[in-house]
Amino acid sequence: MSELVVLGLKLGFLAALWLFILFTGNVIRTDLFGRKLSAAELAAAGALAAGDPVPKLSKRAERKLPRTLKVTHGPQSGVTLPLGQPILIGRATDCQLLLDDDYVSTRHARITLGPAGYQLEDLGSTNGSFVNNQRIATPTAIGPADTLRIGRTLMVLEK
Repeated sequence: MSELVVLGLKLGFLAALWLFILFTGNVIRTDLFGRKLSAAELAAAGALAAGDPVPKLSKRAERKLPRTLKVTHGPQSGVTLPLGQPILIGRATDCQLLLDDDYVSTRHARITLGPAGYQLEDLGSTNGSFVNNQRIATPTAIGPADTLRIGRTLMVLEK
């Protein structure tokens, strides 16, 4: 082979190597810090702002609702959170339930109060959210009889 072809192959290999390194660095950065969302993307995702009102339920329906979220298994076992406001679950510092687990995304899931009661919504996590060992793809109604699993952490709703 001529020296020019060998030089071209070396430069091509170097360029491919640098592209791989930059791509890998970007994936790691996105995993650690997340990505910025515009206001339109947040609205499309149905994110609740802090000032959004919680849907009103009848007094009878309110009495039947669970009052707390309890972590039953995992590093944060025994932790309880009062329900009422949306609960963001993940590894980010702005989450109400902070899970230090390699299988939990930065903003993994959210528990919100809907017209039919509480529901768990997966926020596009890598490893998914599970209700009664079934992976969920859409917001799913949850109650006291359900077991929630996010990463290696198990949770239940209690009255």
